[in-house]
Amino acid sequence: MPAVASKRDYYEVLGVDRTATRDQIKHAYRQLALKYHPDKSRDPDAAVKFRELAEAYAVLSDDTKRKEYDTTGHAGVSERWSADDLMRDFQFGDFFGGRFGDLSSMFGDFFGRRMRPGAGASRGADLRYDMELTLEEAARGGEREIHLTRSEKCTDCGGSGTKAGTKPLSCPDCRGSGQKQDVKMRKDVRLVTLTTCLRCQGRGQIIESPCSVCQGSGYRFLPHTLKVKVPPGIDEGMIIRLSGQGEANANGGPSGDLLINPHIRRHPTYERHGADLYMVQSVTFPDAALGRTLRVTGLGGEALQVAVPSGTQSGTALRLNGKGMPKVGEKGKGDLFVVVEVRTPTELSDRERTLLQELAKLQ
Repeated sequence: MPAVASKRDYYEVLGVDRTATRDQIKHAYRQLALKYHPDKSRDPDAAVKFRELAEAYAVLSDDTKRKEYDTTGHAGVSERWSADDLMRDFQFGDFFGGRFGDLSSMFGDFFGRRMRPGAGASRGADLRYDMELTLEEAARGGEREIHLTRSEKCTDCGGSGTKAGTKPLSCPDCRGSGQKQDVKMRKDVRLVTLTTCLRCQGRGQIIESPCSVCQGSGYRFLPHTLKVKVPPGIDEGMIIRLSGQGEANANGGPSGDLLINPHIRRHPTYERHGADLYMVQSVTFPDAALGRTLRVTGLGGEALQVAVPSGTQSGTALRLNGKGMPKVGEKGKGDLFVVVEVRTPTELSDRERTLLQELAKLQ
């Protein structure tokens, strides 16, 4: 935690207000990125500052990450995303008339992975899977079985995409790099635009005799069954990551990850707010005025009792401690709130009407 606490505020890093628009954030980042580019700046701490700028922009330019940061700060962001996660989906954008290609390799070195597209990528693509759960299933957690189709390296050609007995040829257009590079100078700034080679589609190789099984792609799409451990209390917005269960990389790198997004179905009785649950219970006017003990059913069928004090008003929430959802990563559970709804009779007998009239005279 000390490492998280020592970080500077991302808005301070970019020099923008917390209400800054996405365009304002992008403009600020662009100016500072030029200033602290390690190849241009004479500042001895340029590389450190440049990485700090990149991390701040990666979070504040993404609506989901920015909302999490605004709510929980550095601690919340570091709990949900690693540095690799932050940069994995980070789009550098069209800066200065071209892709900031010369920075891409730098970011790759900083975060332990190459950001270069195509054949040079060090890992396969991530897969996302939507998992539907009832509120009871989310509370219990446990193991679930999921079925999906994903790519695997073709066993017939070993992922090369070539027919047995043949080899791929180096692409003459990009000289095997998988990218075309265009270098321009603008105001003493070296701009490098990297684009995927159209001839080899970024693979750096040309296959003249493709594998008959995978048709030269190097992949086969196969069904898979996986067992997933669901933590008790899981909620919308949380992600279960299965490392190495994403798309394969035919170029020898590791597979991507499988990101499982839980979706909790709406419950007919309970409304969830974090680890707390809310339910509405109707009581009669005499019960609310005189008080009584209510019997309610907790999540999972547990029989519970809650005392309604005399004089309880409609809308009052009565708390049952520890009867809510499990807290993910923590001990204990949230609370169950029974919201009292005082029921006004719509039809009165003569006796009831007389009694209410007598009560009204006493007010």
